[in-house]
Formats: sequence, C-alpha cells, structure tokens
Amino acid sequence: MKISNWQSTETQFIQSLSKSELLKQWEALHAADVADPPTGDLLAAWLLFHNGNFADAATAAVKLKSDGVPVLIRSVVAYTDYICEDDEQSVELLEQAYLFGEQYSNDAVNNQFTTALAMGRYSQSISITKALAKGLGGKIKSLLSAVLDSQPEHAEAHLAMAMYHAEIIDKVGATLGGLTYGAKAKTALQHIEKSLELVPNAINLIEAGNAMLLLQGDKGIKEATALYQRAAEVKPLDALQAMDVDFAASQLD
Repeated sequence: MKISNWQSTETQFIQSLSKSELLKQWEALHAADVADPPTGDLLAAWLLFHNGNFADAATAAVKLKSDGVPVLIRSVVAYTDYICEDDEQSVELLEQAYLFGEQYSNDAVNNQFTTALAMGRYSQSISITKALAKGLGGKIKSLLSAVLDSQPEHAEAHLAMAMYHAEIIDKVGATLGGLTYGAKAKTALQHIEKSLELVPNAINLIEAGNAMLLLQGDKGIKEATALYQRAAEVKPLDALQAMDVDFAASQLD
C-alpha cells in the first residue's frame, strides 16, 4: 500500500491531543465500536489517527499487523472519504485495505468490523451492483453478523448493517434484494434505530440519513435532513469527527 504520497489533512481539522488526553476521552471516542484502550505502539498509532495524521497512522499501523488493522483501515477510510481527490487511488487503497484486514479478520471483533467497513466503501466506489457480482455483499453481511453476535451494542456495526440492507434494496429492489440477499427495509430501520439509540455521533447520524434516502427516496429527505442537522450540531472530539461535522453542515447549505 502506497502511503507516502497521501495529502495532508487540512490544518483546521488537525488536533493536538496527548496520549493521556486521548486515553481520558477514549471511552467517548470509541463508544460506537466499544474498543479497549490501547497501550504502547498501538496507542501511538491511534494518537496519530485521532489527531488527523492519517498517513503517519496508517504507516505505523501496517507495522503492527493484526493489532493495527482498525487503525489502518480507519485511516484509509478517513483519507478516501475526505481528502483524496483521485478516484482511482481511492478505489485501490480501499481494496488493499480490506484485503489486508481479511488476513486478520478472525483475530478481533474490530478487525472484522473495519474489514467490513473497507469492503463497504470499496463496494460503493466501484458500484454496489459490481460488488454484489464479486460476492462482497455476502462477505460484508457475514462479517457484520459476527460482530453483532459478539458485541450486540456495537453501534457502528448496526449502522453498517442498515446500510447493507438499504444499499441492496436501492440497487436491485426490495423483492430481488429480499429473495437473493435477505435485504429488508424493516431490518434496516431496526438497525438504524438501535445504532442511534446507542451512540448518536456525527458519522452515525450522517449514515442514518444516507440510509433513509436509499430506503425512501424523496420521501426520506425530510428525515435525512433532520439527521444531518443533528450531526452538524455534534461537538467533535477528534480530527475525523470534526470532518464529519463539517461535512454534515456543508450538506445543509
């Protein structure tokens, strides 16, 4: 994975948390993925990530192999979501990220989750239809199901599962989506509700809004707008959350 050519995060989003400050805020920052506080080199990698130094975080994470999977994948997703302007590079990075994660996906719950996250972003980047043809839909659902079986209060996994159902219904329709992939609008809505009940942070509110648009089209605009409004009012705790809040606000202009 080529990381040395990544562009830097805009200075307005860069944070200056210390290790002790990060650990004090860890529970709040990771409420949605219920990750345990890290130590040593893993803590150093997470600090780089939370301060917005995504390239340095990814570089450090690769060296940590299995332990570094969540940091690496979250760094790639943050970079491709908000910074990278080269679509081909984004597709390549997301594919490499999920392939890296697959090597260690059985080692930890958040390895499973972030691998599914990278697969989902990759699927969106190449088109959901192509991703389904490559068999990624089943892999994503299997990974997310495993996460939720182990950690039923993993708010991000609930939202990601909602998006799985919503994306398929949007692309192939409710009937074919239900028969072929087990995708159901009711199930998506249940996962959205659970996720926001657990952790209504900015990214979960944004993704919930996106899911509502996929499920309801124009009829979902009012609710999606309300969710984006809530996201724009969240107080960010790190660089990525600041970028999430900024993005939500920009969609309301």
